Amino acid sequence: MSESLVVRPAAGGPDVEAIQRLASKLWPAGWHPGGLGWALARDALADEVVVAVDEPGGAVAGWASRGGHDVGELHAQVDRGRHDIAAALVHWMVAASTSFTGPVRLPVWDGARELQSAVEGAGFAPGGRDEWSGLIRMAGGAAEDRRRTVSGYAIRAVGESKRERAERVAVHRAAWRPASIPYIDGRPVDPTAESSFTAESYDAVRAVWLYEPHLDLVAIADEGEFAACCIGWLDPATGVAEIEPMGVAPDHRRRGLAVALCLELAARVSALGGVEVFINGSPNSAYPAPSSTYLKAGFRIVERATTYIRGSGVSPQT
Repeated sequence: MSESLVVRPAAGGPDVEAIQRLASKLWPAGWHPGGLGWALARDALADEVVVAVDEPGGAVAGWASRGGHDVGELHAQVDRGRHDIAAALVHWMVAASTSFTGPVRLPVWDGARELQSAVEGAGFAPGGRDEWSGLIRMAGGAAEDRRRTVSGYAIRAVGESKRERAERVAVHRAAWRPASIPYIDGRPVDPTAESSFTAESYDAVRAVWLYEPHLDLVAIADEGEFAACCIGWLDPATGVAEIEPMGVAPDHRRRGLAVALCLELAARVSALGGVEVFINGSPNSAYPAPSSTYLKAGFRIVERATTYIRGSGVSPQT
């Protein structure tokens, strides 16, 4: 590793934006910068995130993260041609994961040749292909789809008033309350658990690069109740928008609101000059509702990455 190369903890807003901008540059070989910003703003991606720079104060040329001690989940992105950055970040990830009790898993995106070379050299083995698939659709054409509207509901951008923002947080929390999520595999769920999303989380998300209030949508019942919500993140550099998150409150499910929100978002993205709408997720037999909805809305599945796996307790290569 170059003596001037620094791997250091990510530090707040400027580093988050730098990580997002690197993701934009590398798209589609990695995260979409919108969904990445959503996760980083809420400290929801991992327990620890680092960035790699050529020297103290230099530009971010790569980043990596690790999950909690019981979840061996790693993530990384590396600028094109930077095999030295890839090697440094893989070294960090291996060292940071020695406390995991089981194997560690790292998605390597199609086209991320530098990262692929580094992880294979560190003893990671390729695993499955389907876990880090995505769904994508053309933005154009959604404006003419009648499913953009649902009888008894209005779909619009969230307002700026304190009350509206509070209702926006509340409907997200209702949609993502763990016990209300329609898993079908019988997994144990704490009935008292609540969503971690708060007013402070929402403020942090709204401050992230690429957040656009016009693409922060809600579905509101005729009687005034907030029923569903989603955020679209349009990256003008690529013309691709990501939907993250999407949620429908339990009392309003199975009425077509998620499809309508997808199509309204796609129509707005097209009007802003975007060409595609993307969702970072793959069909899941234990939780089939999301992918089923997106397929109904005209999305198609695209494979995007190979999951690489490495056993725990192995010393990092030098």
